[in-house]
Amino acid sequence: MQELETRAMFAGYHPSDGDGAVKPPIQPSSTFVFPDAQTGADMMAAAYGMPPDQPAKEGHIYSRISNPTIDVAEKRLAAWDDSESAAFFSTGMAAISTALLAWSSPDRPVWFCPPLYGGTDHFLRSILPSMGVTVRELSNLDALDATHEAYEEIPGIIYIETPANPTMQLHRILTASDWAKKHSTEEKPVLTFVDNTYLGPILQRPLELGADLLLYSATKYIGGHSDLVAGAVSGTNAVVDHVKEYRTFLGGMIDPWTAWMLSRSMETLHVRIDRHQENAQKIAAFLRNHPTIEILKTAWNEDLSVADQRIASEQMKGGGGMISMTVPGGRPAAFKVLNHLHLFKLAVSLGSTESLAQHPASMTHVAVPEDVKSAHGISEGLIRLSVGLENADDLIQDLDQALATLS
Repeated sequence: MQELETRAMFAGYHPSDGDGAVKPPIQPSSTFVFPDAQTGADMMAAAYGMPPDQPAKEGHIYSRISNPTIDVAEKRLAAWDDSESAAFFSTGMAAISTALLAWSSPDRPVWFCPPLYGGTDHFLRSILPSMGVTVRELSNLDALDATHEAYEEIPGIIYIETPANPTMQLHRILTASDWAKKHSTEEKPVLTFVDNTYLGPILQRPLELGADLLLYSATKYIGGHSDLVAGAVSGTNAVVDHVKEYRTFLGGMIDPWTAWMLSRSMETLHVRIDRHQENAQKIAAFLRNHPTIEILKTAWNEDLSVADQRIASEQMKGGGGMISMTVPGGRPAAFKVLNHLHLFKLAVSLGSTESLAQHPASMTHVAVPEDVKSAHGISEGLIRLSVGLENADDLIQDLDQALATLS
């Protein structure tokens, strides 16, 4: 069997599908012609979850439902994840919110472990409860049994983000998925959702550890060039199909041009990830010995507790390209460092070819409650770095001169 990098690079397309073109064509059409009226009626019925008069043929109806170019990108992501199915969305939050809406309800609570990306945190704390969904925060996954006993309920979803944004907390995926399987019934499955944005399908493969659905901001490493905005889910047919049903009616479908760019980006995913990691390891080694840094957080063994090292060895194939560092002096000091960086661009987002730096407490996590930020180390002195593909020595020099302004 071919290795992952070989079989996933060009999944979903063969040149014979596109008049010999080595790359898949872009199909911008909004609507597609039916061969006859009965076929159209059957395809529409199937698309809306209604019984067709006769088995519906494979094909496309309207690009809010599906599109040939989007199909290629989704098959490519499914190949990288070794999942049964994948779906792309217009943004990462469209993917996350649609998946949560599809699989939660008043009788399907959501339990989650913080910290989470700020948008996800807000959606869980403010929006889902306003729709009648019970949302409970767990201090960690070891609290699953205690939460079950305290509230006498079974969740519909256990939601984790690992490594967590921005402070790199690790959550053991098997703890969540094993507990979920133990407490699932056919009528009420307990699903494990894992936001896999920080590591992506090469460095962490939660489906192999029993997770039911992966969530991505595909803007990040999957897109990888800061030139598109997208989200994705990946998992079993049963779980993803229900999310796709909600996508159809909530309207969060990705457009063909962005899907084509994602297909292009996924061809270089493995080589980009290698360079991100290589650079991040060198920068982390420099920062560990820097006298100005109070706290350094990465997902590399050198910066993990013994317990987290065991989790990392079980579910990760590297620490990725993200680094968080805390400088003394709170927000003024953090802002001073950020304002003196030259190669690191002061911008939110991550996982792109260029290196980025930002201040989570006032930027990506500004809406997270102060007590949650404090409890999980999202301090005023915390700076988040996304290490890009530049020369590592140049990036180190840039950090060194910016940190020197605090001396």
